[in-house]
Amino acid sequence: MRNMAMLATVGVLAMFGCESGTSVGGGVGGDDTTSGGTDTGSTADADTDTDTDTDTDSDTDSDTDSDVNLDGGTTDDCVDKDSDGWCAPLDCNDSDVNVNPNQIENETNGIDDDCDGETDEDDGVTTDTNSNGCPANAISYIWIANTGDPDASLPDEGTLSKVETATGIEVGRYITSPQGADGDPSRTSVNLHGDMVVTNRSPAYGKSSVTKFAADTDDCIDRDSDSVIETSIGPNDVLPWGEDECMIWNTPLPGPLGANSACGARATAWDGQENPDTGKGGHVFIGAMDTRKIFKIDGDTGAILDTGTAPASVPPYGGAVDSQGNFWIVAMTCTVGLCNVARVKMSDLTSQVFKVHCGYGISVDSKGRVWTAGLNCVSRLDPNVTPAKNVWANVLGFNRGVAVDGNGSVWAAGTSGNLVQVDEDTLQIKHNKGLGKAEMVGVAVDCDGYVWVVSQGGSEAYRVDPVTYQKMTVPIGPHPYTYSDMTGMQLRNAVQVE
Repeated sequence: MRNMAMLATVGVLAMFGCESGTSVGGGVGGDDTTSGGTDTGSTADADTDTDTDTDTDSDTDSDTDSDVNLDGGTTDDCVDKDSDGWCAPLDCNDSDVNVNPNQIENETNGIDDDCDGETDEDDGVTTDTNSNGCPANAISYIWIANTGDPDASLPDEGTLSKVETATGIEVGRYITSPQGADGDPSRTSVNLHGDMVVTNRSPAYGKSSVTKFAADTDDCIDRDSDSVIETSIGPNDVLPWGEDECMIWNTPLPGPLGANSACGARATAWDGQENPDTGKGGHVFIGAMDTRKIFKIDGDTGAILDTGTAPASVPPYGGAVDSQGNFWIVAMTCTVGLCNVARVKMSDLTSQVFKVHCGYGISVDSKGRVWTAGLNCVSRLDPNVTPAKNVWANVLGFNRGVAVDGNGSVWAAGTSGNLVQVDEDTLQIKHNKGLGKAEMVGVAVDCDGYVWVVSQGGSEAYRVDPVTYQKMTVPIGPHPYTYSDMTGMQLRNAVQVE
């Protein structure tokens, strides 16, 4: 096999606080209620101020002076020499960005990576590459499409980045379609085994298509029978199209004008019917915005098994599945309060339309409720009551990707650079602060509970602690544009995999 060694990635850390107080609105069949307030010290500590320590000053350490170190003095003498967000003595090597308490211990390099006083100890994190690591201790990944951008500020790549979620290290980069740099990849979806598909929306020439990649090298295909799996090991190791043996299949999708036209494929989701241990079985559902076609694709072979048509009011832009055999799609544009989603039965591709307050990104929680984000809004639709009930949180700005974390919160990425956290039950805003560069598009949750946000404007991703809001910055390829189920956790939450 090729050398599967990991390539180092620099992480940058920052802290963000928490705020509460929101307006909650009622939509179709909903209640008009208002809740609000200010932060009165309701953090998980024993004092009455708004930081996270147990003293009554305004900093985040546990002594009573006004700086953020623990020496008891009043001067903030924290000098972060390597700009990794940690200072000595907590950072045991302040000249190495890859050494600090946030790191995972490398058991073979002779270095105390995580600054716990021990070298090369077992942190309980295995390097087994089976599945997506949920559950068990195998490595999990986030898959982000490097879409490129018409402004030509960076060269288009038409690639896909495979990033280890525990470390932020990019361990593979792949061309996603026969069109190469012109392939226009966007949505990604990860199945219960960890394998994934990426949808190539509107290539510069030729058809839209869907491409499957295996996460585990044991599932890759030795096409040349040389007993070696030829596959990428990082961002500087991109193999030509057709040569990476972890690319399993590529399926062109029919366009409106025949062989050389794209159908604008966008909405993308696995159905969760695959075997979590082997990856066998399951189907991929794709919605094409330009033609309103819905495709049911065999997850093993890539064969198109069935084709349907979405309602005229819901040309598919984003997609997610529930545990009741439905593929939910949302339209891209709408007037606030006049947005539509559609419930498509995966068995026969018939559909039903529902009104929601806003629409753009979409996700489904374990109770079968459909979440959408959009202009000035994060919306929750409960289709399982009669009449269907839609309520929403008023969140100023253009909110795009949305993800349910399974721990009581829903997260949305704001185009302005804000990360929004909404309580799943009360719809109160727990957090709404600037996180990164503008043009944040997608949000996902990994199996450890970290929140991931994709910044198209910054060509980077952020991994965020959902409690402290500390972030790690991970460079990605040029202009990444993904806001679907990049880790597979939305599928797991929706279909309730133990």
